[in-house]
Order: sequence, then C-alpha cells, then structure tokens
Amino acid sequence: MLFKCTSSRINKNSSISSITSLSSLPNEILLLIIESLDIISLLALSDTCRRFNDLSYTQLLSLFNSSDIKLIILLSQEYKWQFHVELSFSHFDADTQNLVFKPQSQTSLTFYSSAVLRNPNLCNINLIQEINENEEPCPLKENLLPKSHSLSIKQIGTFQQIHKVYRRGKGAKHMPLWHTFSYSVSAPTEEMSPKTDRKRLITPIEFRCPVGFFYPQSTTAQMIFRKLFGRQRWQKNKLSTTTLIDSEIQMDKSSEQTDDIYVSPSRWW
Repeated sequence: MLFKCTSSRINKNSSISSITSLSSLPNEILLLIIESLDIISLLALSDTCRRFNDLSYTQLLSLFNSSDIKLIILLSQEYKWQFHVELSFSHFDADTQNLVFKPQSQTSLTFYSSAVLRNPNLCNINLIQEINENEEPCPLKENLLPKSHSLSIKQIGTFQQIHKVYRRGKGAKHMPLWHTFSYSVSAPTEEMSPKTDRKRLITPIEFRCPVGFFYPQSTTAQMIFRKLFGRQRWQKNKLSTTTLIDSEIQMDKSSEQTDDIYVSPSRWW
C-alpha cells in the first residue's frame, strides 16, 4: 500500500514537472507541438491551463473545419421510437463563437403528440470521425449530454432548445457553457384522421455549441463537492456575519449601560 501511494505521488510529481517544463517553452515551439496533435489530444490539453487552452484553440477550429468530424444525435420517445441523425460541421460563427453542425439532408422523423405519451427527448450527442468509407466511424467522445432534454412537439413551428452544461477547461473545473438545438415541427401532409392528428414530424435544423462543449466533462463528484463547499462557504460567511453583528450588538449594549450609569451627588462630599 505504501509503495502504491509512493508510486502515485511520483507519477503525479513527474506529470507536474513535465507540464512545468512545457510551460517554460516559448509559444513558437508550443505551436509546432500543438500542430502535430489530434483533436482528442488537443481537447485534453485544453484542460490543463489557460495558456495551453488559448494556444490550442485555433488549431482545434482548423481541425473541425478540415477533418471529417461529425455529431451523431439520438432522438427517442418512450424508448420505442428512436432515430439517429448525423450532423456535419457547417461553419464557425465568429459573432457567437459557436461551432455550427447541420444535417447534410433534411430528414423528417415521426413522433406522436399525446396526453399518454411523453415528449420525445434529445438523449445522446456523440462526436465521431469518419476515417474512410469502408470502415466504421471512430467515436471520439462519449455521450456529451449529462441528461436528456425534452422536446416540445404539441405546437407547429420552429423551436430552439437552449441548455447549460459544465466542462473542465482553461484551468477551471466547473465552467458553464450553453448549447442550442434547433428543430421544426410540422403535421403530416396526408389527410388527417384521429390517428394522424397525433403525428408530428420533427426535422433537425442545426446544433450550435462553443468549442468548450467538447472539453472533458465535470464529473458528478466534482459538482457535488462544489455544491457542498459552496454551501459550507456560505454558512461560514453567514456565521461570520452573524458573529460580527452579535459583537456589535454587545458593544452597543455595553455603551448604553455605560451611558446610563448615574453617580449620586452625595458621594461627591
């Protein structure tokens, strides 16, 4: 057990020293190293410190633009109707600093709007890379959604689902980021009947997210610890404030008692 603890400390110290030695290199050398890394290595590098994150950002954008990087999203209703939709990288929106992914062809998916059925959910988002046409796509990232998101399909129209996730990056362990899924809801073109009246056609339009969406995810343990420590700090600050107020009240009472002291004139003689 002692050897295991010692070896883990050595590995930790060696990794810290290697990062420290890399930090001492000039940006020109670091950029040459970064250009030789793949997208997964760059995403992991973004989790180390703000400097490495800033240096790898441009290279990440270049890889998204040049590589066959795609998203596979899963839409599901009651685990009975499930559809996988492939979204290809479209462009980088400089105004919002978001990556934009769109389906190569419009596909309408059939779901049902009913009081006895739950709304369909956006369940999974996976990052994949196509190596060639003869081989299976290579998954680069596990499910990027910490939880499923319900999609409203009762009304006809175009909708946006905006949600927040937490990632590790830029030296932060709990960085909030927003992503947007846009889709349209339409009714079937066939003649309406009691059955077809409940049908809804969902057409995915686009998915937008910052580059940080693909950074390592904040674990559940980290989120729990953050909430606990945040609550402890709040209680500690509250206790300190209460103690300060109590001490001020005691001082006020003492001063009031001092002001109320009356010396009898008979003692002057």
